[in-house]
Amino acid sequence: MLYKLVQEINNVLPITGVSESNGLISVMYIDQPTESQLTTINEILNGWPLEKAKLEKLKELDLEWAETVKTGWTTQAGYKLGIDIQDITLLTGAFILAKEANSIGLTDPSYIVDTEGNSHGLSLPEFTQLMLQYGQARATLSNSYASLKQSINESTSIEELNAINLTI
Repeated sequence: MLYKLVQEINNVLPITGVSESNGLISVMYIDQPTESQLTTINEILNGWPLEKAKLEKLKELDLEWAETVKTGWTTQAGYKLGIDIQDITLLTGAFILAKEANSIGLTDPSYIVDTEGNSHGLSLPEFTQLMLQYGQARATLSNSYASLKQSINESTSIEELNAINLTI
């Protein structure tokens, strides 16, 4: 995570590196900083504990999101559908094909495969209802993730940050 700190300081003044030991941060300068640069760098260093905590919390959130995606979404019929990008793409493609087939008079059921590998035949009205529910569920999960991420980024203290519950 020190790479982020190095980037921030490097934007003020090129450095050779940063080290952190027992909570103390040392900056290795190429050139001696001016008073103005030193003030800016000290502000960055003073804010580092909160920034580091935010990065750690964001990492935790990403792990929570990955677990949510891995779990999938349970339909009203009780089977699970995947919710990662590939799953969304495949399900959307199947739905578009089902609508196209229906528009030319084909009324055969469309088949989707759940996360367990089981196939489910759906009529177009059933598929449409499923897609509406699926889309709403995925949007709700995505919104929850985005809101949590925003709350983390907008935190102004470590206490405020620690109070954020990462449940999606």
